[in-house]
Amino acid sequence: MNRYSHVFQPLRLRKMTLKNRIIFTPFVPCLVDSQGYPQPDMINFIRIQARTGASNLIMGSIIDPDRRMCCHADLDFLEDRFVSGLSLAADEAHKYGAKISYEVCHSGRGWMPSMGPLVLEENGEENDIPPLESVCNIMTREDMDWVKEEFIKTSLRALKAGFDEIFMHVGHNNLMGAFMSPETNHRTDEYGGSLENRLRYPLEVARALREAVGPDVPIEMRVSAEERTPNGATMEECLTFLKELEDVVDMAHFSMGNVFHENSRVCTSPMYTLEHKQNVKYSERAKQVLNMPVAVVGNIWTLQDAEDIIAGGQADVVGFCRSLLADPQMVWKSAAGREDDVRPCLKCMDGCGRIFHGLPARCAVNPELGYETEARLLQPAADRKKVLVIGGGPAGMQAAQSLTARGHEVLLCEKSDRLGGKLHDAGCVSFKGLMRDYTDYMIRATERCGAEIRLNTEATEMLVNELKPDAVFVATGADFLKPPIPGIDNPNVLMLREAEADRQALGERIVICGGGLSGVELGVDLAKSGKKVTVLDMIPREMFCNSLFDFAYEVLFHEVKKTDMELLGDRKILRFTEGGVLVDHDGAEELIPCDNTIIALGLKADRSLGDRLYEKEPFRTFIIGDASEVKNIRNATRTAYDAVLAMEAFSL
Repeated sequence: MNRYSHVFQPLRLRKMTLKNRIIFTPFVPCLVDSQGYPQPDMINFIRIQARTGASNLIMGSIIDPDRRMCCHADLDFLEDRFVSGLSLAADEAHKYGAKISYEVCHSGRGWMPSMGPLVLEENGEENDIPPLESVCNIMTREDMDWVKEEFIKTSLRALKAGFDEIFMHVGHNNLMGAFMSPETNHRTDEYGGSLENRLRYPLEVARALREAVGPDVPIEMRVSAEERTPNGATMEECLTFLKELEDVVDMAHFSMGNVFHENSRVCTSPMYTLEHKQNVKYSERAKQVLNMPVAVVGNIWTLQDAEDIIAGGQADVVGFCRSLLADPQMVWKSAAGREDDVRPCLKCMDGCGRIFHGLPARCAVNPELGYETEARLLQPAADRKKVLVIGGGPAGMQAAQSLTARGHEVLLCEKSDRLGGKLHDAGCVSFKGLMRDYTDYMIRATERCGAEIRLNTEATEMLVNELKPDAVFVATGADFLKPPIPGIDNPNVLMLREAEADRQALGERIVICGGGLSGVELGVDLAKSGKKVTVLDMIPREMFCNSLFDFAYEVLFHEVKKTDMELLGDRKILRFTEGGVLVDHDGAEELIPCDNTIIALGLKADRSLGDRLYEKEPFRTFIIGDASEVKNIRNATRTAYDAVLAMEAFSL
């Protein structure tokens, strides 16, 4: 642990001592019942996170049941009847030496349309806050007193249940942040206008909370260092606010963004396109001004990142969430010098982002997230089986790892000369370094898992008959679509993989055929390198990448807007020529000139072998990943993991 000497230093906040400088930042895994009572998976989720080595687990909640920013599936602190369930959560954290904190928050105008009735504006004006559709009227003094009392009541209830700390959320333009922000605070009374007035109510609530919980309980406060909106709150205003609370707040926690603005919301849960360690510059500035410890979160990936930040005096505490969801053993593996065994988070939000729709948390790379009870109950397989895995892409590699972990004998056959499959293509664009890291990790993990691996070996029915395995996992993936359009074999027309492999050969004007994720991501990358890029598809422009999770879509098209690339929908390709792509647009022919055309028209499942094997041995054949249905990495890892459990459920 000498490499991480700063990370593994304790920190005392009033009468609470954190065992190290790593915290698990607020997250709502949506593993409670419809009444807000924790289900077994929720308790085991807390158990897993407590075992990560994090010193403090911050559990999110909202004090107003009618205005929840995310969902109705967070822990409920609203009534005394929930104390017993909350105490189970606290006990589970304490078993492993972790503290547990209650995040107290009111989301203000935040509301998810699928989660409850729309709160209408009295004056009937239309709402201009996309895409969250609710609005708030100006709060009365009665409203303000009610919110303040709920902050106090729910916090005291959390402490009664055994929680250790109160974490007050004042960031992301939720209610307290909206009071602070000149963009959203248009009041004309003593709570609006000047900075002093805008800070008045959040200060009032924070001080009332301190008085209520007493002198021994730590209070941490999250702020948005910058809202990143045209007239939003600034870092200096934020520091002025925190200076006023140095006798009340024990640690300031720096995030960024405003969840109600598209261009700013992308910063609140930063994804793979955004700046690494994006908020460290703010925590470093705060360290120079504030007389309290400072925590930071936001695209911090590794324990080494945390060590560098703390050792460099840029923060006192570092928060992780998604990295610990992706690999709950990240801290321990790193401390043991096994950093290359840490499973990287892709910062894709594909699984954990489900919570914004009220769905239980999942993870693209960790198939056990959200299934903690099931994973805890699993024991090494009593009946060791001989299993053939066909294909070395993400599904095949996950299957090999999960099978060998359960004690089965595994042979993996991959027809190419390397493992990884389509992961290599997914990581080709310059801003997807995390995908490249994940690909390397999966290859290493598969090579080390104990499976026999045969490269340059195409599995056939004859091979299956010769080997006589107890079960076959078919992970043959998918093939790039190459439709028989005239001119598609012209020298200036390239398949996606060919273009990514040899970008130096590309001309200055590029047309990408395909408005899916691969086509648009490649378009962004090429446009940023100086190419003149057009992406076209026969679907309408607004349907490009429409299967992406909301945040992912916003983040990608946030990058599109930074370029001059052109997106053209409703274009049917007629033929490819030396000078460009001839399309049909509303019944008229249109030539889109270019030097090179890149085909990114999607993938088609390669399941012919799987279907033949399944027809003969349905209980012994498991078709997984893209071979089953072309989707994404989460589908690949989860179908592989599920197939292992399904195989063991049958007596073969």
